Amino acid sequence: MTPFQSMFTLDDPSIQHPYATNERVTSINGVIFCTVISVGIIVLFVPFLHRNRNWGHVMNVSLLSLALSLILTEFATELLKNYIGRVRPDFIARCLPAPGTPLHELVGIEVCTNPRRQVVSDGFRSTPSGHSSNAFAGLGWLSAWVAGQLRIFQRGTELFRTMLALLPLFGALIIALSRIEDYRHHITDILFGGLLGVLIAWYSYRKFFPHLGKATCNIPFPPPEFNDKTMVESDYYDSLDEMESGTQKAYSD
Repeated sequence: MTPFQSMFTLDDPSIQHPYATNERVTSINGVIFCTVISVGIIVLFVPFLHRNRNWGHVMNVSLLSLALSLILTEFATELLKNYIGRVRPDFIARCLPAPGTPLHELVGIEVCTNPRRQVVSDGFRSTPSGHSSNAFAGLGWLSAWVAGQLRIFQRGTELFRTMLALLPLFGALIIALSRIEDYRHHITDILFGGLLGVLIAWYSYRKFFPHLGKATCNIPFPPPEFNDKTMVESDYYDSLDEMESGTQKAYSD
């Protein structure tokens, strides 16, 4: 999709930063940090944390919740980028304006001489920051998930559990700040993207898991068939235990 190509002035200091050819966090690195690490932690630790229950169900719901967060965030981010069309801090270096272009007048993309048109077009996709929104959608979601699995808000919880839950958030923050250091985004782009990612991550997490203050926050919500008045949540948790016991018995037979 071609982004909205907003007008700009050559004497705007906010878009005169150099174009970084080597990014601190590339798009591939972002996918690894936001997706692969989150999936890896789920796959590795769910069997250990839920060894007395049906951990396969918990893993399935966790992966579904993470996927929802990442897909919704990517869709919203790309849609907003293309419709807002704000120029990046390194836009002048991308554009390579033609000699004689007025410095103090609003001009359009027609003054750009860079033959790499994709680079110029991408210069209009500054708001919101995709790295920031995806980082908080993936690692922010992971932070909430770890907090729930370790039940950090229960009385008597050790401090190191809280620190573990906060680590993904710090990772997302480092990724977001790297976009300012590479002159790819304005600070407002980072804040907008980060807020977008956090909101969608929290929505996606709470769609499948109880509030972090509940004692059962590490267990997904019961499926729709358990919403009947004749059933309560305890039936759901008991059923998980029975499914786990049946699975173990089948393997032993």
